[in-house]
Amino acid sequence: MTMREVIVNYKLDIFRKLPDGQLLWVKAVEGLEEAKWQLRRLAEVNPGDYMIYDLRLGCMVQSTGMSPS
Repeated sequence: MTMREVIVNYKLDIFRKLPDGQLLWVKAVEGLEEAKWQLRRLAEVNPGDYMIYDLRLGCMVQSTGMSPS
């Protein structure tokens, strides 16, 4: 596996923020582009606040409430 494949194909978690502020894990996906696509799809099908979490960085990298990068 090349370094590029490692960077592109790492797992990210998608969470949905519930009305009480708790986070509900939705799914894990491979790569940031796939995660962004899934985020948009989930928000269209079932509107809500969804977030992409990168365990390697220990932070949210994007949410439906953030400006897309």
